[in-house]
Amino acid sequence: MPQLATKKDCTGCSACKQVCPKHCISMGEDAVGVVLPSIDTSLCIECKACERACPALNAPEFKSPRSSFAAWATDKEIRRISASGGIASAIYKYVADNDGFSIGAVTDDEFRVKIKSFTLQDQDAIRNSKYTFSDAQEIYHMLRPAVKAGDLVVLIGLPCQTAGYRKYLGDHDNVIYIDLICHGVTPNSYLRQHIKSLETQLNIDAHRLSFRAPEKGTANYYFTLYGKDRDILYSKRSADGEKYNLAFHRSYSYRENCYHCHYARRERCSDITIGDYHGLGEMAPCDFSDENVSVILVNTSKGEAFVKRLADSGLIEIHCRPTDEPIKGDLQLQRPSPKTCERIDFEKYIEKYGGDFETAIDKVLLLKARRERITFFRQLPRRIIRKILKMLK
Repeated sequence: MPQLATKKDCTGCSACKQVCPKHCISMGEDAVGVVLPSIDTSLCIECKACERACPALNAPEFKSPRSSFAAWATDKEIRRISASGGIASAIYKYVADNDGFSIGAVTDDEFRVKIKSFTLQDQDAIRNSKYTFSDAQEIYHMLRPAVKAGDLVVLIGLPCQTAGYRKYLGDHDNVIYIDLICHGVTPNSYLRQHIKSLETQLNIDAHRLSFRAPEKGTANYYFTLYGKDRDILYSKRSADGEKYNLAFHRSYSYRENCYHCHYARRERCSDITIGDYHGLGEMAPCDFSDENVSVILVNTSKGEAFVKRLADSGLIEIHCRPTDEPIKGDLQLQRPSPKTCERIDFEKYIEKYGGDFETAIDKVLLLKARRERITFFRQLPRRIIRKILKMLK
């Protein structure tokens, strides 16, 4: 029988499912909410097309960036409300203006995130960061017809997703692969549980979500729920105790493969890499603000030509930077997110409580607080400890 990628390596890209000629591979959540493939052995003909399509089992070609840019959308409103410089939004507009095909992550009414083909009607839903697993299963059947039509095709996704698209499609002159700098991916069931818990606690009915609310400044990472009329029902950041954001930004709650990520490195498997610009100005002076600035890493000649077309269109402004600057400034371009003791605690509790995110993260944070108190007292001078113990008698 074919050997699919293990939980340690599987990213949930679903490329294996798409190439199966007998449709015997399905994607589903395991006991703790992680989406993984499984094979119906009664239908499998052992052609092993799934193994060949898996980017975890067959590493894609990686290339070092040839140049880097600080960049932002020239539309001031798009730049203001975007997660960083609004480059993805500018790319979507360019593709739409040129009658091309592009894809992006859209959150549905149940707060599930799915990869969809881009339309101008979806631009608000596609914009901004999605700190959760996004399901790409429904987009694959649209990719080959789009490529065959000969129009411009731009595929934006996480590095593991773009690797899956590339294994499925191959390289074509009219296809641009763009990956996003990624910290890790939290199972979507955790997000839905958290929102449901907040709705119950606060007696609210959430209709929309932002992980980096523009009203609060996208650099401040406010987890925000909106009502039917786009009124703010809840808004909180990690520093103030927002549990989902805290678990994400401190790397407690990712899929197991994220801690062994093959793509968190300098070398890239796409034509272009985009994301927040970290370390701006550290290797060379710059005469502009670092607020709402994106990084663009150009990894191939095709990517280089596409960035030039974007800049010439007037949709983005670019400034050449030392190639090593954004790489040294962003740990996710150097190595995967580390497994902390809190992550190990989270693994234990999420399994013990059958995928119950709220209970697991509460247990982790309680244990973390206890450790911090113990560490604090251990660092006190002995005479102070003796005084405290004496007062407690």
